[in-house]
Amino acid sequence: MNSSKAALAFQRKLYLAWLIGQQPHSLPSLQQATGMPRRTVQDTLKTLADIGIECAFEQHSGERNNQGHYSISDWGPIDPKWVDRHADEMRQALALAADS
Repeated sequence: MNSSKAALAFQRKLYLAWLIGQQPHSLPSLQQATGMPRRTVQDTLKTLADIGIECAFEQHSGERNNQGHYSISDWGPIDPKWVDRHADEMRQALALAADS
């Protein structure tokens, strides 16, 4: 996979969306799953709409503020099956970029 700065940002968006699509995730669980800093995860989630992916935070009723999980309601022009097939490659590319 391409490792340019723009390509890594795109892969980060796809990878986070893929994780959210696999199971409910909160901000801390996404941090744990990816090793990304909190701010990076937050900023990436905010920009998913830029590529047509609709992601929303679903508040759990009756619990403290910010208790809940993210969900993907629409993948837009992105083929989630393609993302599923390439998720491991993206994970590896993002891990290598973080190590350098």
